Amino acid sequence: MEFEHIPRWMMSSSVDKTKMYVNLEQSMNYAKHRPRYTQELFQTVIDYCRKTNPNLDIAVDVGCGPGMSTIGFGPFFRRVIGIDISMTQIACAPTNVPRCEFYVGDSDQLPYIASGIVDLFCSGQSFHLLPQKETFAEADRLLRPGGTIAIFGYEMPSTDNPQINAILQNMWLTMIPYWPQESTQLFEKFANLEMPYPDWERNDSLELTMSVNTEKFMGFLRSTWPVVAYTRDHPREDLIGDIAKQIREALANTGSGDQNFNIHYNFFIIMGHKPRN
Repeated sequence: MEFEHIPRWMMSSSVDKTKMYVNLEQSMNYAKHRPRYTQELFQTVIDYCRKTNPNLDIAVDVGCGPGMSTIGFGPFFRRVIGIDISMTQIACAPTNVPRCEFYVGDSDQLPYIASGIVDLFCSGQSFHLLPQKETFAEADRLLRPGGTIAIFGYEMPSTDNPQINAILQNMWLTMIPYWPQESTQLFEKFANLEMPYPDWERNDSLELTMSVNTEKFMGFLRSTWPVVAYTRDHPREDLIGDIAKQIREALANTGSGDQNFNIHYNFFIIMGHKPRN
């Protein structure tokens, strides 16, 4: 989906980003229906970490939501700490994953983590909503020399079906006023992000294809802030029901009926090492 050219002034400048994920149903949909990061993405970050710190001990994942990225890093570290400002997102995080723990908190205020002990400080699909300058400063405090900071996420999904793509494009464009202006960073894959360390790298080569049915994809839509906010302000409309009907009709037009269809996510990763001196 092409969103990088949406004018920033058309988007909302008044969204309270700390309140975007307080709805429990939304957070449950997020945990159940958002895409999972691939093993290749985790390994790419880990390989980068090991260039400067072969023995990995502690990772901090801010804006972790219900823990998709937190648990993915679990096998590589002695301890992975997931932080999110939303109580409902943390409530939806798993409680039985070895070496992973979750806390409600701010990305830029982590006084319970000692300075200079963290090997990886990361944020997945949320950094555009965080206080970036302050979060970078807190990352610098926590990271040991040679430690890694990694920002990653994915573009808005597309499908193999042109009719479904058109349906989704029209829906998202209708919701432009509900997107926080900071979302332009995500749409642009943080093309203009100023990383705090020199000689950083980015990787735009990874992708994920998921086979989903209409119900599963409606769960994904219900997890997004624009859909939640639009539905709140238009209680007489059945937005999700209408979109589901249009998608089923599009599948029927192509002979697919209400079968699965492919959803594509393109990932991005931006990584930098804290200098040793």
